[in-house]
This record gives sequence, C-alpha cells and structure tokens, in this order.
Amino acid sequence: MASPLSRNLIAGAIGESGAAIFPTMAPVELKEAEKTGLEFAENAGFPTIQELRALDTDGLLKIYADSKRFGFPSTIDGYFYPDTLTDIFKAGEQAKVPLLVGWNSAEIPGYAFTQGPYTVEGFIQKVKENYPNDFDEVLKLYPHETVNDVELSATALASDRFIAYSTWKWFDLQRKNCSQPVYRYLFDKPRPPLKDTTLSSGPGNRTDSPPAPKPVGAAHAQEIEYCMGNLYLAPEYSWEEEDYKVSDIMFDYFANFILTGNPNGTDLPEWPAGEAADKTPPVMIINADSKAVNARNDDRYIFLDKAYGNN
Repeated sequence: MASPLSRNLIAGAIGESGAAIFPTMAPVELKEAEKTGLEFAENAGFPTIQELRALDTDGLLKIYADSKRFGFPSTIDGYFYPDTLTDIFKAGEQAKVPLLVGWNSAEIPGYAFTQGPYTVEGFIQKVKENYPNDFDEVLKLYPHETVNDVELSATALASDRFIAYSTWKWFDLQRKNCSQPVYRYLFDKPRPPLKDTTLSSGPGNRTDSPPAPKPVGAAHAQEIEYCMGNLYLAPEYSWEEEDYKVSDIMFDYFANFILTGNPNGTDLPEWPAGEAADKTPPVMIINADSKAVNARNDDRYIFLDKAYGNN
C-alpha cells in the first residue's frame, strides 16, 4: 500500500498481525541499511556487491546461515520506500483502497514482557523499567490488582508491543487519510488442543516441550486456518463444531471483502467500517458469538503512539 511501485496495482488489502511501523519491522534509513549490509559482507569475506553476486545460491545461503542473522530490515531507499509508512499515509500517498486489518487477542504470552512468573510486584517493576517516565499512565491502562489481572495485562502489553499497536496504527492512518472503508477485527477463538496430548503445539509439535499454560486468548497466527477455511488441513487438532462455525464466518467475511471491498453479507453479523472521526471506532470480535463493538482499549494504542514517536 505504501510503495509507489505497487500502490496503483491493488484493489484492496487485508492485513493480519502487524505492519511495518515502528517498532514492528519498520524500514530503516538508507545509511543504516548500507552499514548493516557492508558489515555482513565484510564479515563473510566478500566486501563488495560484485563478489556477493558472483556467489551461487547455496554459497550465499550458507553465509547468511553462518551469520546467525534474523533477516535484514527493509529500507527507505527513495525507490521502494520514499519515506516512513506513517509519513506516506499522512501525506495521502498510499493506495486509496479498502482495507481490512486485525490481530489476535493474545498474540504472545505475557511472560514475553514480565520475563518471569506473574506477580503484581514483578509486573509493576517491569513497567517501571520499560517506561520510567510514564509508568503511572501505563499502570492505569493495564490493570494489575491481582495475579489474574497481571496475566491478562502482561499478555495485552506484550502483544501490543509486538504487533497489535502497529496494526492499529495502520488502521488509524488509513481511516484518517483515505475515504475508502476500513474494517478492523480482533480474532478471539483459541485453537483447540492437539488430539495427541503427549505433544505440545508448535513447530513440529514437539514431545519435549514443557506443558503450555492455558491460553487466555488466540495466539499469533492461530487465525490462519480459520480465515482460509482449511481446518481440515490440520487434522492433528481437536476441531469442534464451534471451530467450524467461526471458520465459516471469518472465511465469508474475507471472501466478501476480496470480492467487493466490503466484508458484510447475508447471514453475517453487521461489520461497520471505522470512520475518520470515530473516538471509539468499531471492531469486529471474531469468535463463536461474533459481533461488532465499540473499541474499548484504544487509549493503550494512543499512549504507545506517543511513546514510539509515531503520532
């Protein structure tokens, strides 16, 4: 949507779990990218583009694997990205197309933030460490009176910092800088357990992983089988009638949006678009009882918007 190379080639966009907006894999300035690339090449013993291009694929992949890197950032190079995504959207230079975006209710576990057991004291301490100048405001936004509160709030804060905020920002930028409709969802159907109770869910469904805590919501990527309508391709899970119901609803929303730019259709709960002036823009909660509600937690994202300097 942001690149001038592609923005006139698409009729609409669906975004699930994340946007290239700081702190989620935002593009970096050209000088920084060049410095990173040169360090990579020099450490590998091939300090020029010509030498790297002369390598075969296997050789290049081996160098990358040996470097232990986790990818390279995209770049504000004046060609693919002429500016940051926030500035591109604020200038109205993005694709002016219908947009449907959302994230899951428990993208990552709360201990990604607490770095330890859930305790009231531990949560407060971590908030103070991460937000030394604004911890009072953060503690008001994320309740922490009990250990149960802490688990929910730590999960919310970890997820917000991971990708929920950046997706919200994408939604917010498009609805305020484009007349096309923008729809937002929150997927809230945790995936059922594996049929084989000796396994734990994850890459390879390992047998040596510690027991996972009971989920407090839908984790990262768990919406994919549902929105694609292909639960049957993962027969190792104990799918129930409710799962198929949720999948049918989400699949129909996505299909309608792809066809018409509007997710609404016959026998589906009404999904209103978010208007530019909405203070609590609607969000479709997708679960066994899917329904649109007014946003309840946008104050969290407005705070993070200021904290990340994207406002």
